Amino acid sequence: HQFTSSSWVETGGVESTMILKSFLVVAISIAFPSTILGFFCGHVVHNNLLNGPSSCGRRAAHCSERKLVGSGSARALFPVVSDESYSSILPSSPKGVIFDMDGTLVQHVFDFADMRRRVYAVADKDSIGQDLERGCVLALADMLSCEGQEECKMIFDECERHALDNMQTMPGGVELVRFLRDNGLKRAVLTRNLEKNVPFMSDLYLEEMGSNSCEGGSAAAEPLFQPIVARDSLSHPSDEEPLKSKPHPDGILHICSLWGCDPSEVIMVGDNANDDITAANRAGCGGAVLLTQPGGDSLDTHSGYEVGDSEAEIRERTPSLRVESLLELRTCLEALLNQPDNSSTASQTKANSKDTTQRDSLL
Repeated sequence: HQFTSSSWVETGGVESTMILKSFLVVAISIAFPSTILGFFCGHVVHNNLLNGPSSCGRRAAHCSERKLVGSGSARALFPVVSDESYSSILPSSPKGVIFDMDGTLVQHVFDFADMRRRVYAVADKDSIGQDLERGCVLALADMLSCEGQEECKMIFDECERHALDNMQTMPGGVELVRFLRDNGLKRAVLTRNLEKNVPFMSDLYLEEMGSNSCEGGSAAAEPLFQPIVARDSLSHPSDEEPLKSKPHPDGILHICSLWGCDPSEVIMVGDNANDDITAANRAGCGGAVLLTQPGGDSLDTHSGYEVGDSEAEIRERTPSLRVESLLELRTCLEALLNQPDNSSTASQTKANSKDTTQRDSLL
């Protein structure tokens, strides 16, 4: 993880003091093992070595990571966070959650490295593409000759057809979406895929949720995800150009506008720091959650555009919370909503959601 020189200066004194105190405690426990002071220091050493520190002052967002207390292996960019402190890294009363689709709601099947290679190969032999930089494959394809664009479209269609044929829900996704729906939180999808492909994912979720997907029949008129914003989505039917895709914040701002809330009240969840987390931070989302592989690793989901390494650009790619599964995120959100200040708010939000659904079904 990246550290600026100022962060070292800011935290260096604290770390040095902690090291000195630890050394003194160990020394006393060894030198005077039979005394009360020695017994107390030995107990402190045992607890810290085996169990780790129980508390620590929060630092800036570029601080090193430690395991998040009470959430399995979920990790945030704070040293230690208790269940009562999720509101420090997520909206205290979230209005909704915006999901990336591929690699987040459904399992990762795209071979991005192969797609980049094939599109760049088309550009290499294209009369226009030969002189273009090898950046984002979607942007690059749009700048090629008509023949080159058609060939790239065939590549994209083949990749997306393969993804549809092998689509599977992400483990824990059904439980998380059901939890959000049952607690009255809105759900939306923001994807660089095509809009026509998203209903396949929604239908898969509805199928796995089965008869529990609706409560008393009143929720039948409520889509599982609304709205859906893809790379070909228009903000208005009269628009000629679609909304800018991630990492631009346009899609998130559009969703918040339709929801009638501020970006600070929503959480963005995705598996790509360059796309999802950057878009979330640029839009000012209250939470930017990065879904990683077990162990914290990330897959290659990069479409090819240049990623900067300035301090500001690194900060844009920094999530407020990392989780290794959607079940862990559900645990985090459950702890957040169960905080005393939020329990009554969550109940009211759920009631308002049911009233809105019933009104819409009557209309």
